[in-house]
Amino acid sequence: MEKEALVILTGITADASKKAHVRDYFRDNTEYEVFLPRLCQFFGIDGSARQLAWFLEWYKIERYARCHFICYISGGFILRQALSVKPIVNLGRVVYLRSPFQEAVPERVIEQLGSIAAAFSNGKMLFDLASRDKDQLPVIHAEDGVILEKGVSNMAAQLGIRADQFDAYRHREAFCLPPAKEIFCTELSHDDVYTSDALLSRIAVFLESGSFADATSIDAGKEPS
Repeated sequence: MEKEALVILTGITADASKKAHVRDYFRDNTEYEVFLPRLCQFFGIDGSARQLAWFLEWYKIERYARCHFICYISGGFILRQALSVKPIVNLGRVVYLRSPFQEAVPERVIEQLGSIAAAFSNGKMLFDLASRDKDQLPVIHAEDGVILEKGVSNMAAQLGIRADQFDAYRHREAFCLPPAKEIFCTELSHDDVYTSDALLSRIAVFLESGSFADATSIDAGKEPS
């Protein structure tokens, strides 16, 4: 069987230990050639997408039979932008990890800190994630699935977000999911989705079969216009 690749695109809150855990899990428990690009996300979605396109070309990702992706929040927008400019012919399955709560954090941070202080924290990416423009990025035509996080991270809780507000945040105009073959809801928060082996094993099942085992089927909701 020809070798397949897996590229993991982490979000802006992932520290070194979380990145190492998710990378090592898939290296140790799957047959994929696993890549975790070190993207500088400070320069926003477009700047990160250019880095990703360079990375995929440098590592000759098209030499693999298929290339799958796991995308944590900002990683998904980066991938959509990168492949809209330079698609790859061997695109495999894509898993997006999304959180109505965590994705409200950038806007809250900018409101509380002000634009100048917020810019020093995560640069242009923070503003890109708070903007609706990201939802207009071209949708990737791939066999994809979404992990929808229902838990509240420590950062979101500090900003006053509560778990009982899930439905309100899930259906905010500012939270827009791309069309997906399947959506699986997890009670985990964004603090835990890098290090929960149970969740990572479920992602591995989707990458292999195109289905989340025992996945909860729910309406994907609003689609990008």
